[in-house]
Amino acid sequence: MRMPCSLLVLAAAAAAQVPAPTFAPPVRLQAGDAGLGENRLYPSPVFHDLNADGHQDLVIGDLRGHLTVALRLPGDGSPRYGAETKLLGRDGKALDFGNW
Repeated sequence: MRMPCSLLVLAAAAAAQVPAPTFAPPVRLQAGDAGLGENRLYPSPVFHDLNADGHQDLVIGDLRGHLTVALRLPGDGSPRYGAETKLLGRDGKALDFGNW
């Protein structure tokens, strides 16, 4: 199927007017003294206020099914997080979905 020439010209003109997106350089999040998800396979963080203090904490899952949490520390500056700790279930055992 051939596109009419006028549509090609319009598409090219529209593409030329859209500026390329710009992004800030990546920043490695710290959890305590270590990098967030350090030495884990495909760490995947998600924000959630776990302790109802109004701050978004981090829950980190990984490829093997392990879950940890890094609580956001109080402060007015850029977000800081405490060391990762295992996320515990009601029975007090670490949550582990055993993906392998």
